[in-house]
Amino acid sequence: MRRQRGFTLIELAIVLVIIGLILGMVFKGRQLIDSAKVKSTAAQYNKILAAINIFYDRYGFFPGDGCLADETDPGNCTGTKDGILTSDDETSAFWTLLIDGTGILSRADRRSVFGQDWQIWYGTAHGLTADWLDLPGGNQMDVRILCALDKMIDDGEYNTGDVRSNRVYHDDDNCWGMSGQADGWIKILP
Repeated sequence: MRRQRGFTLIELAIVLVIIGLILGMVFKGRQLIDSAKVKSTAAQYNKILAAINIFYDRYGFFPGDGCLADETDPGNCTGTKDGILTSDDETSAFWTLLIDGTGILSRADRRSVFGQDWQIWYGTAHGLTADWLDLPGGNQMDVRILCALDKMIDDGEYNTGDVRSNRVYHDDDNCWGMSGQADGWIKILP
C-alpha cells in the first residue's frame, strides 16, 4: 500500500478557520482603537471647553483675548476684549493662559490623537466665522474619525454645526467605510 503525503480536507479547513479567527480579531482590534480615538477626541474637546468656561468665569474674558503672545498673567491682558481671537498674539497666548489659568489642563492635553498639537485658527469654515481648533498643515485627520466625531458631538454634516470638514460626509453615511485624510475644524469660541 502506498502512503499518501499531504493535508486532509479536514486539516486544511481547521487551518483556514484559525486564520479567519486571527484576521477577525485583528480587524476588530482596529475598530476598537479607532472608536477609542473618537471618544478620546470628544473628551479632549469637552475638557478644553470646560477650561475655557472656567477661565471666563474667573477672569471675565476668553483666554488670549486682548493679550500679547508671551503673556502669562491674565491681569496684564489690556488689549481689546471682543470675544474672539483674531491676531497671532492672541492665539499664541491662548494655550499658555488656558493651561496656567485653569489648573485642569496640562500641556499634554493640547496633543491630539492624530499626533500633533491643536492650534487655534480664526477664520471662516463653510460660511461660519469663528475661532476653531485645527491641526497645522491641513488634511491631518483621518476622515473616518472626523466623521464619527461630528456625529458624536455635533450634527454629522460636514458643512454645518460646530464640526466642519473639507471632505463631504452626511449624517446617514457610514463613517467607517470612508478612507483618506481630511482637514477638520472644531468651533471653540463664538
